[in-house]
Amino acid sequence: MRRDRMARASGLKAEELTRALKAARQMGVIGRDVHSTDAPANEVEYVLTGLPLPAARRTASVNPVPAASFQPLLDAWGIARPPRAGRPGVVHSHYGEH
Repeated sequence: MRRDRMARASGLKAEELTRALKAARQMGVIGRDVHSTDAPANEVEYVLTGLPLPAARRTASVNPVPAASFQPLLDAWGIARPPRAGRPGVVHSHYGEH
């Protein structure tokens, strides 16, 4: 597939597509078609090599996103968190004993 068609299909900007193609070529996932090796950059045909993508690298997040919590909103509205159940399978009524 030619670079211009990839750009239209992916919606990537030129510099993003350049980085993506470079990474894919370094991983051996794509290569240049042998018939277009001397073609201008925008007319080069890229082909899949058949190699799978390597596993994603795990990276530590610099600023991990905190878990979503409604507690600050409940606190602002003055709504108290219900007490935790004492034993599994035991239901506590908040409306008094019957």
